Amino acid sequence: MSWKNGDGIKWPSGKRIAVMVTFDFDGELLRKSVIGKRSIGFSDTSRGQYGPDEGLQRCLDMLQRQNLQTTFFVPGKMVELYPDKVAQIAAAGHELAYHGYEHEADVDTPAAVEAANMERSEALLAQISGTKPVGYRGPLDVLPSCALELMAERGYLYNSTLKDCDWAYIHENTGIVELPTEPSLDDFSFFYFSYADEATITCSYPVGYVYDIWRDNFDELAEEGDKVFVLKLHPQLIGRASRVRMLERFIQYMREQGAWLATCREVAAYVKDFYASQGGAR
Repeated sequence: MSWKNGDGIKWPSGKRIAVMVTFDFDGELLRKSVIGKRSIGFSDTSRGQYGPDEGLQRCLDMLQRQNLQTTFFVPGKMVELYPDKVAQIAAAGHELAYHGYEHEADVDTPAAVEAANMERSEALLAQISGTKPVGYRGPLDVLPSCALELMAERGYLYNSTLKDCDWAYIHENTGIVELPTEPSLDDFSFFYFSYADEATITCSYPVGYVYDIWRDNFDELAEEGDKVFVLKLHPQLIGRASRVRMLERFIQYMREQGAWLATCREVAAYVKDFYASQGGAR
């Protein structure tokens, strides 16, 4: 059971909607998770490596142009594989949040195993940013059944994995803020390309088509006035030429339309404070 306090929330400075332009920085680990236990070939590995090798820089440059600091969900293993790239993200002022250790996705992960993954990844991320992560996103949108309890035990503020509504809310038994995501607001749904699986996946939609879907979602939610809008992006996908340009245009549009663009940590802290000021569950 959860306290769904999103309905009726008022955003700072009269903003119409809270927008989080988030990035999952998971490189080739994403493709290993999608394919499963079978090994991936060089071609798919290279598509994943495009994220840290080229797509990340394009995304960071765009965020700098837009004067926007946001949240990157980073598996601990990515710190070991690409320490300089993760350090570059942190140096630009972006929040680092937990995204598994090796981007493992199993709802039945034992609590002891997940706690070890969290501890290892937290130490790696804190080593880069100087701050222990307070946000959690399950790899491949998989949330282990033990995860929320572990988040509460380990002092996390928020989770951004579930899909049950369009507003932020607080999980009753743990106090963890939920910032829901949505597959139609995930670049994976439109741009993931792979020959590695038994069924070839070729999601290569035109950027204008994706822009229209995202804009229509945003417009409707902004009109309702008490919602969150969480874009879930991957430097290896959105970081390709033309896609970042489309994303930048969309960020400018949302800002012009009265969006509050912030990190997940900022939004979650605001939601928790707002909820407390209203006296708890309604």
